[in-house]
Amino acid sequence: MPGTVELAGSRRPAPEGGTVGELDPRHQVVVTLYLQDPAIDAREIAGTTDLTIPHRLSRRTLARRRSGQYAHAARVIAKFAAGHGLVMRRRSLARRCVILRGTAALIGKAFGTSLHLCDDGRRQYRVRSGPLYVPRDIAPFTRAVLGLDQRPQAEHRLRSFAGAGAGPGLWPSDIARLYDIPPDRDGAGQCVGIIALGGGYLASDLAAVAAHMGRPPPVVIDQPVGDAGNAFAGGDPADQEIALDLQVLYGIAPAASIVVYFAASDTGSLVAALHQAVHDDKNRPQVVAISWGSSERTWTEGARAAAQAALGDAKDLRVSVVAASGDSLATGGLTGRGANVFFPASSPWVLGCGGTLPTLDAGAAKITAEAAWNDGFAGTGGGISDVFPIPDYQQSVPLPPSVNDGGRRRGVPDVAGAAAPTPGYRIILDGQPITRDGTSAVAPLWAALIALANAERGRPLGLLHPLLYANPALCRPITAGDNRAAGLGYDAGRPWNACTGLGVPRGGDIIAAGSAMV
Repeated sequence: MPGTVELAGSRRPAPEGGTVGELDPRHQVVVTLYLQDPAIDAREIAGTTDLTIPHRLSRRTLARRRSGQYAHAARVIAKFAAGHGLVMRRRSLARRCVILRGTAALIGKAFGTSLHLCDDGRRQYRVRSGPLYVPRDIAPFTRAVLGLDQRPQAEHRLRSFAGAGAGPGLWPSDIARLYDIPPDRDGAGQCVGIIALGGGYLASDLAAVAAHMGRPPPVVIDQPVGDAGNAFAGGDPADQEIALDLQVLYGIAPAASIVVYFAASDTGSLVAALHQAVHDDKNRPQVVAISWGSSERTWTEGARAAAQAALGDAKDLRVSVVAASGDSLATGGLTGRGANVFFPASSPWVLGCGGTLPTLDAGAAKITAEAAWNDGFAGTGGGISDVFPIPDYQQSVPLPPSVNDGGRRRGVPDVAGAAAPTPGYRIILDGQPITRDGTSAVAPLWAALIALANAERGRPLGLLHPLLYANPALCRPITAGDNRAAGLGYDAGRPWNACTGLGVPRGGDIIAAGSAMV
């Protein structure tokens, strides 16, 4: 296209599976342009700079700073939009984004692409392939254009929930006791955010769990991202995910409020949910839990950079972000494509959470042995990032070489917790007790623990990595097991490993150490 350039990091492959057909050119499309300033934002894309926690920024201070830094970029893009007949639906310089709306025909022409409709037999969604093109004058200010392609992120979700736990399971509060997380703490005054890609929950299920615990039901706030919302579908996998997240959080930090950011199951919506949670000036979550993700290979560079921008803001605002490392062992579920770690768990600004198989005593009150979770079909994700270099806090860790290319880069996960089907987490779904498992239970477990530590400390810890890596005894190392699949993977062992990271929490010690931090 004359006068345009390819937008870096925008290439998407053609959709795999399904039938691709024409999209009505009058179809309304909403896209988000994420702004950048190369002189300011390079650190956020790679996460390579000093990760020492800075003086905490307020959201107001950050928004005011952004208004000055990105006003010119927003004006240039507004002129571009008007010239292509697009409507500026919203502008948020705090989040460094501009939201545009237009017909499929106008949007496609503006960005040099064609939009199509894909039908995979279960649903229909909008797709594109190849690169995007933008005018030369806005290219330096455009980090990513998201929302054009809506292929489901859920296809790469962290767990298929094809099976249930082997027994009745343990309530989340009982699993917390196995890790010395004090039962007399309740997280009062704290707020934890959950990123939910599809699905919904029933208030009656939470009331049933509360009755079991003898406590008032949790305070849960629904926050839509775009047009998404609480859409319980009778207990499908997305519903199970939300039930697990909510009930693990509530079981460990019952007095903390919980905000659920409901988003659609595509990459652009996940990125938008991250930005919304981090910059939520009303609810102000101090911790955000993500039980979703996919292999780094499935993310475009632009989408990953846009997510990194939100995660960098989280660090500056002292919002702790935790994410599950996945349940597809070292390959990340991509057969024949080497080893793969999951993003966002691989971000240097996210606490990646792996999974273990604990063995309990006869009374299920104590862990007698614990290994990396690998049942041959599913197990803890982990390995060496193909994207991010070694962050500061891992510089002294003897990271193994990548089984892909021998390189040493960011190691995933950072920590771990019980994730195997045995004993499994007992939750209530649609009025019935069920047992669920996976690293998607470990992320809310650690989120709840951080909320307890924040409550004890009286202010948020933010990025927890420097504390944990400087004090590895705060975790109990897991020295047995591996996450090998198809001949690829890593072994557990000391003092850090690419299956379970630093290990499982010594809950009381972490709360005490966090409280003692200056």
